[in-house]
Amino acid sequence: MNTHHNAETTDLPWRKDAPKARRAAMELYSWREPGWVFMIAIAGALLFVGLAVLSPALLSLMPTVDLIAPIAEARAVMSGEAGLADHEAPLYLLLLIGADVFVDAPGRVHLIAKALGAVLIFYPLAFLSSSRFPAIFAAVLTIAYSAFVVSPFAGIEEIGLALLLVAALSFVSVSADESLSRARIEGAIGGSCLYGLWLVNPAFALVGFAVLSACPFLTGRYGLWRYVSALAAFAILAIFFELIAFGINVERAALASSSINLAMLFNGSESGLGLGGAAYAAILVIFVSAVFGGHAHRKNWMAAFVILIAGMFAARVTGANAMPVFGLAAGLACFSVASPFYDGLFKAHDRASVSVALISAALAMFWTFSIIIHSVGQFSLQHQVTAKAPENIRAELALVQPGGPTIAKWVEEGRFSTPEAREFFALTPVDQSAMLLEAASRARQLTAAGVDIAFLTGADTACVLAESRNCRADGTAAANAANVVFVPRLDMDPKTAAAKGKAEALLYTQFKMVERTALWEIWVRRDAVVPAKLFKISDAGMYR
Repeated sequence: MNTHHNAETTDLPWRKDAPKARRAAMELYSWREPGWVFMIAIAGALLFVGLAVLSPALLSLMPTVDLIAPIAEARAVMSGEAGLADHEAPLYLLLLIGADVFVDAPGRVHLIAKALGAVLIFYPLAFLSSSRFPAIFAAVLTIAYSAFVVSPFAGIEEIGLALLLVAALSFVSVSADESLSRARIEGAIGGSCLYGLWLVNPAFALVGFAVLSACPFLTGRYGLWRYVSALAAFAILAIFFELIAFGINVERAALASSSINLAMLFNGSESGLGLGGAAYAAILVIFVSAVFGGHAHRKNWMAAFVILIAGMFAARVTGANAMPVFGLAAGLACFSVASPFYDGLFKAHDRASVSVALISAALAMFWTFSIIIHSVGQFSLQHQVTAKAPENIRAELALVQPGGPTIAKWVEEGRFSTPEAREFFALTPVDQSAMLLEAASRARQLTAAGVDIAFLTGADTACVLAESRNCRADGTAAANAANVVFVPRLDMDPKTAAAKGKAEALLYTQFKMVERTALWEIWVRRDAVVPAKLFKISDAGMYR
C-alpha cells in the first residue's frame, strides 16, 4: 500500500521535475570562489564611486547655505576654530575634511565625501557578502549599496543606514567557512561600523546595539567571540576619538535620547512603510523561508526578520531612505548559507520547491537591483540638469539645482517693495545660489584690497565662497572678527535668521551701513580704514 501511494504521489504534476526553471534558479544560487566574488563586487562598486568623483556638479534640492555650511564647519575644525565633538555628525565632517584636500567647489566636496563614505561601506560589505551569499547576489548587493550612498540625493542618513545594515549582517549571520579567527575579524568589522554609526547619529548606534544583542544567539558557536570582538572594536575606537576630540563620546551620549524621533514612525514619508512593494516582498520571502525552513532553519529567517525590523525602524526615526533594508532582508532569508531553498534545489527539486526558490530569489534580486536603477536615474537627471543650469552657479559652486532664479530676481527687479511682501515667498535653492554668488563677487573685490569680510549667515560661508582665511565657528563669530559684513535682506534659512538677530546689537553699535542692494546690506566697522570707492553709496546719510 505504501509503495502504491508513493508512486501515485510522484506522478502528481506539481511533484515532477522542472529542469529549465531549476537551471535558472541554479544560476542565481550558484557560489563562486569568495576571493573572485570580492574582487568583482569591488570593481562594480567602484564604477559608481567613479561617477561621483568625476561628476562636474552635484544635483541637489537642498538650500545652498545648508550645503556650504558643513564645509565651513569642517574647515573651522581643521583650523581649530571649532571642535569636532560639537558637530551633529562628526563622521560626515571627517569625510568632508578628507574631500576638501582634493577639491574646493562646495558641490564637488560633497561628491567626493560621499565617494569616501561609499568606500567605508562597500569594502566591508564585499568581504562579508562574498562568503555569505551566492556570487550574483553578493556582487549586486555590494554595487547597490555603493550606488545608494553616492547617489546625488543621498545624504548622511543614507550613509548611516548602509553602515547599520553592514554591521547587522556581521552580527546576525555567519559565513560559509566560519572559524574563530573569521568570527573575530567580522566582529571587529561590525564593531567599527557600530562606532561609525555613533559618529553619524546615535539613533543608528542604539539600533545597532539592539541587533548586536542577538549576535550570541544567531551566529553559531563563535557568536560570543563575535560579540566580544565587536564591543572591543567599539571601545578601542571610542578611546581613540576621545584622545583626538575630548568629550566627543559624552556629547554623543547626550544626543542619544533626542536622536530617536518616534513621531516620524507615523508620518507619511517614503522612508519606511511607504515603500510598500519592497516591504511586502521582503516580508513574503521571509515568511516563505520560515514555512519551508521550519524549526531547522529558524536562525536564518529570524536573522532576516531582525534586519528587516531594525532597518525599517532606523530608517523611519532618522528619515533615511529604507530601500536597501528590504533587499538585504529578503536576500538573507533566501540566499544565506542556512537558507532552506537549497534543499529544494539540490535534494527534492520538484516543480513546487524549484518555483518557490526561484520566485524568492527573483524578488530579492529585483528589489536589490532596483537600487542600482534608481541611482542611475538620479545620475542621469543630474547630467540633464547640468546641461541647463546657470553657468556661474555650476562653475563656481559645482551645484546644479532645478528651476531658475525667481524670488531673488523679482526682488532685484523691484516687484516687492516691502519686507512683508517678501515673507509670503520662500527662496528656492537657485535663489540662494544667485544671492551668495552676488555677495561673493563683491566680497572678493574687498578681499583683494586687504579687507576682512564676513557673511552674516548661520555658518561662516564667506570663508568658502570669498576668502582663503581660516573659517570661523559660525557667521556671528566671523562678523565679530571682520571689518565688513554682508547681511542678507532675505531670510535664507532659520540659522541665518537667528544669526541676524544675534548680531543685531553688534551691527548697530560697532558698524555702520554703507550700501544697500536689493538683496544685501553692507556694513563697515566704524574704526576700520576701508576705501570708500569700494562701495556704491546711494545715500550719503548711510555712511556716518
